[in-house]
Amino acid sequence: MTKARLVANESDNVDLILEPVKGPVLIDEASIHKLIADSEFTTLFVNMANIRNALAELKSVLKPLQDGKTGREISYQILDRIDAKITISIDSDEMSATAEITAAMGGKNLTAKAILDAAKEVGVKKGFSKESLLKLAHVAAQAEPSSMVKRKIAIGKEAVRGKDARIKHLVESAQDRILRPKEREDGSVDMRDLGDIICVKVGEPLAQKLPLTKGEKGYTVTATPLIPEPGEDTSLIAGDGTTISPKNENVLISTLVGQPKIIDNGMAVDETYQINEVNVSTGHIDFQGSVIIKGDVSEGMKVIATGDITIGGFVESATLEAGGDITISTGIIGKKQDVEDSDITEFQMSSQIRAKGKIYAKYGQYAEIISGGDIRIENQLMHSLVEVGGNLWVGSEDSANGKLIGGYIKATNNVQAGFIGATAGSKTIIEFQHRVEEFKAKLAEIDGKIQVENEKVTELQAARKKLKSLPKENQNKAILTKVVTTYQYHASRMGDMVSEREKLEQEMQEYMMSVYVEATNTLYQHVELIVGEFSDRTKREYPPSRMKYRERKIHIDPIV
Repeated sequence: MTKARLVANESDNVDLILEPVKGPVLIDEASIHKLIADSEFTTLFVNMANIRNALAELKSVLKPLQDGKTGREISYQILDRIDAKITISIDSDEMSATAEITAAMGGKNLTAKAILDAAKEVGVKKGFSKESLLKLAHVAAQAEPSSMVKRKIAIGKEAVRGKDARIKHLVESAQDRILRPKEREDGSVDMRDLGDIICVKVGEPLAQKLPLTKGEKGYTVTATPLIPEPGEDTSLIAGDGTTISPKNENVLISTLVGQPKIIDNGMAVDETYQINEVNVSTGHIDFQGSVIIKGDVSEGMKVIATGDITIGGFVESATLEAGGDITISTGIIGKKQDVEDSDITEFQMSSQIRAKGKIYAKYGQYAEIISGGDIRIENQLMHSLVEVGGNLWVGSEDSANGKLIGGYIKATNNVQAGFIGATAGSKTIIEFQHRVEEFKAKLAEIDGKIQVENEKVTELQAARKKLKSLPKENQNKAILTKVVTTYQYHASRMGDMVSEREKLEQEMQEYMMSVYVEATNTLYQHVELIVGEFSDRTKREYPPSRMKYRERKIHIDPIV
């Protein structure tokens, strides 16, 4: 029978050697594949064309022979050693490059240096990792012959945006101090002890502007530099009682002795009036500046200040009016009134707290509280009249976990508390009317202007029509041109007003849909929400929920 064997040749590939012997047993493709499988050359590329050529020649040699006779030897290279191949692709944004390696078939594997050289040939210049190249070379060497191994081999560096300029406060404000009361030796705090009164001297640094940074440059894998966007600049604002330091334009200093107050992008200094408490023995306080009261404000007393009012004790049935913020270390207490069977808005509350800025207190009850900014009541707000120009937050600084029970809230932005309403079903009314009424007033004003323009357009249209109906010899072209031009002007103005009205209407709808009332723990029954002309009242108790307006209706959605 014909013998077959595999022999390495001079080019380090493998030949199939056939020694033809005419007989009943024939060599075919299957027997050659088994020969390869049983050999040491299983990783080499199989050249099927040469196998078929060898079998065809074998058949030709055997055909004229008699049984048992031997023919000439046949030799074909059927197993080839193929080196690993690599293709490098660069992403469209040039921020990474990927190597795609076809594993060697008995041939040479790629070294990390070979991979690096191949990448450099196609323009990859930066972002390589030696560890990644070594790992890829190892993985490809261990891969199945002819399998594909794909890895990123270079990664660009994004440009890093610069940091915005910011204002660093160099002194505390009275509000900072009162929200962090003095600690006793046993670790407890004395809410009445504000510590040393914060008072700055003339020339004392108050705030510092930390300049913007330009950011860090980046690069693509092709070494194209990426220029970073610099941070946004800001201005250091010198409030009342302060000025920019002549020695450093980025530092704000005090120009008087007084209480520092944080303002947007800077600080101000108010002349400060300090007193232990306010009662009948001290009389009312009316001060051009800020007022610090270490103790209580007693019943019937008034404290009026153009700056901030800071109180270390209680406010009991008293009046506070501040041109800045009001900060009350403990609580606001008014005289109890039977508000359940009456319209709460008809009551004159004995405690009246008004601030153009923010208001903070531990708790409040039976009080009228009006703020041009945010209001935060830390523990509990009960049966009070509240007008808030920003957000109403009942709870700790980090969590709206306090109680909002009863009362009438006129809100501008959102209202958030842990518990809203009460198990007894206390009426709690929250309305978002002020901004809506402002929108409606603007819409009514625009409607009036549109009406005026519409009347002018109608009159001019009639005049134009009348002039055009005259015989040509009687037409005054100058007058007609003026009428047409004036008509076009007023028609254009009316179109602009209609567009403005549509935009304002859209803004009003977006505002109405943006505001909400949120109870992070429990929303009780008899909590009424009013948004514009739409209102609804809870009829049962809800788990954590949010009340808000959408699609011409008040919805109550669970908080997931």
